[in-house]
Amino acid sequence: EPEEQFLQCARNGDLLGIQRLLMSKMKEETQIDINCKGRKKSNLGWTPLHLASYFGHKDVVEELLKAGADVNLPNNIGDTALHKAAFTGRKVPSCFMRVVFLAPLCCVVVALWR
Repeated sequence: EPEEQFLQCARNGDLLGIQRLLMSKMKEETQIDINCKGRKKSNLGWTPLHLASYFGHKDVVEELLKAGADVNLPNNIGDTALHKAAFTGRKVPSCFMRVVFLAPLCCVVVALWR
């Protein structure tokens, strides 16, 4: 199944595999939800972004964010991908932090303009 492949590529840091699957999705050759959640015991409720963040695959994290992965999507116990990156003590990619911090600021700016 393509989504299981997608999750496995994210877990393993397989950037070329991620790019290939995203291209296949873009060409409408494959149905893949970029925010799909794992159904196996080893990745239950984790998205590709959770997996790439937890295992420290910065290039895969960046690719997923560029493709529109949801940084605020929690897994089954409420952790976001940022929680997973922080939990392992890994350095969080700066692109991840820009997305995480800019999103709330944009909401604040929009709220102030109303």
